[in-house]
Amino acid sequence: MRIDRQALMSPVGATLKRKHPEVRQVREFVQSLDVELPPIEKFWTLGDATALRVRQDGTFFRSNYERGILLYALVAKHRPNTVLEFGTGRGYGSLCMAWAMCDFDITGTIHTIDMVSPSKRFKWPIIWPGYDEANVRYLSRHDVWQEVAKSSWMKHIDNMDGLSGAVMQSYSGRPVDFAFIDAGHGYRSVRHDFIMSLHHASGSIGVLFDDYSTEDWGLGTQKLVKDDVSPYCSPILIQTDRRWSGGEKEHLPDDYSGMVWVKSDCPKQWLAKTNNALNLLLILYRYRVWEIYYRLRLNLGERLRSVFISNKMATVKKS
Repeated sequence: MRIDRQALMSPVGATLKRKHPEVRQVREFVQSLDVELPPIEKFWTLGDATALRVRQDGTFFRSNYERGILLYALVAKHRPNTVLEFGTGRGYGSLCMAWAMCDFDITGTIHTIDMVSPSKRFKWPIIWPGYDEANVRYLSRHDVWQEVAKSSWMKHIDNMDGLSGAVMQSYSGRPVDFAFIDAGHGYRSVRHDFIMSLHHASGSIGVLFDDYSTEDWGLGTQKLVKDDVSPYCSPILIQTDRRWSGGEKEHLPDDYSGMVWVKSDCPKQWLAKTNNALNLLLILYRYRVWEIYYRLRLNLGERLRSVFISNKMATVKKS
């Protein structure tokens, strides 16, 4: 990663005012973008196939399908050429952004990063289009996308397999003008993905963070926004999860969790203000060392599980 050496001498403001983000309700914010949306039911159908979740008691629920509407509207409004998505998950966000690119004739590419490959199967809660019954199956993104995604959408999506640090070391795509950060939610991971987004930005960039909260699951994003976003830009906290009209949380007051949207016309200057160049290099180095350790732990866990399953099968056969 190359950083302007002049930034080495750039002091980080010690007395910057840290403000809480402006809070907007998702439907109000989307309406303010003034873009034409497909029927909302189509987002629910796509979400049922790619974003449905199951509680510990076995009941199913629609988890933040509003993010798909928000991503569609932001892409339609700002018309990005290059999107960088950290955390593909099951692909609801990727597909909604590609959907918008097709509907609005945007010749853009969504580079989406995930440690799980598109062909790897795992437990997947789903309601298939045209059916009412929810169940859990072992499926991969490839299995589901070929059934629910239009081929025209897929032309806009570039799947990038691996952990974000390793992937971004070899990134050679066009300058990024839209980033969706929704991978690891710890501060270390969010900060890395934020730095990489700004480093690879073009003249301007819009960044959407998922999982901002003062609760444990969102503290990493909350800290990043507090330290590196609010002092320099004007972020908007968008209340999303189940808050569209008729959602179970539509009227639930909560000014401290949701998704955060911010836009900057000077991403390089913004990045230089958050840390000087030496600190940025140290942050990235430490992150990549941690990522190597994390990958080793994952590989060891996979091997131990494989040995356990093999031994269990051998025991069953003997009995």
